[in-house]
Amino acid sequence: MERRHLAQFVAVVDSESISEAARRLHVSQPAVSQSIRELEKALDTPLFVRGRRLTLTPAGRALVGPARQTLRSFDNARAAVKSVESLHTGRLDLAVVHGLAVDPLAPLLVRFRRRYPDVTVRLQHAPFGVEGFETLRRGEAELLLTDHPGPFPKHSSIEIPVADLMVAFSPKATDLPPGDTVDLADLVRFPLIIGLPERSASQQAFVAEVASANLPLPTLVVETEHREVILPLLLEGVGAAVLSAPEAMAAASMGAQVRRIDLPPLRSCVLYHRHDPLSPAASAFVSLVRS
Repeated sequence: MERRHLAQFVAVVDSESISEAARRLHVSQPAVSQSIRELEKALDTPLFVRGRRLTLTPAGRALVGPARQTLRSFDNARAAVKSVESLHTGRLDLAVVHGLAVDPLAPLLVRFRRRYPDVTVRLQHAPFGVEGFETLRRGEAELLLTDHPGPFPKHSSIEIPVADLMVAFSPKATDLPPGDTVDLADLVRFPLIIGLPERSASQQAFVAEVASANLPLPTLVVETEHREVILPLLLEGVGAAVLSAPEAMAAASMGAQVRRIDLPPLRSCVLYHRHDPLSPAASAFVSLVRS
């Protein structure tokens, strides 16, 4: 079994097609088919069910995670050799849950890119809760940024400070409480545009605060994971929006009326990675976060 066998196997899995995998890898379709047959022979088991569409057998599904991990180990070894003292190549694979990409991740990535301009950064979405750790187990990412509280078995974790949540109102809103802070009783009076999924720790904490104050839940007029739609909606008066501080300041620059929320901190953020050796790029990012 050689590296090319695993690389072509993963390419077929990702593209769900031998012809598309061959196109992506810039090799011929017969070469990919032959490589898959050789891998199946070496493992003494079929990896795909052939038909109109390729589907993985149970053995094939079991191989996907270890294959990705092995390929990453090859890449890590190559990057380590090429970059003994400083990072001149490589890729940072990072999974992040909804709501943490703007804050705190974006400023960290700015610092990372300024320090290591030749490293490519690849971000992907991660589910909330324990399901997010599957991105690490399957080898799809080396680092996971989530609001799941630590510790988590067989993983290292670093808590990262995050800005408080704020609320932004339409420029046209006229019945706002005075001052630069709104309390919970005032906040729940307004229809809200929510960009925090139900499974996020932040939304669960918000609901718990409302319940402990014996207040009714606010009316949700829009609930979305597409954060790019929130600002146009709130500026047109569809509803108020609970945002991270950087997003709220951006809304304020476009005329929104912004208030702090008189609540304990609702947001948390933890960076996780497995105990396995990290690539030079991931190791450098972890060091930057710790600093």
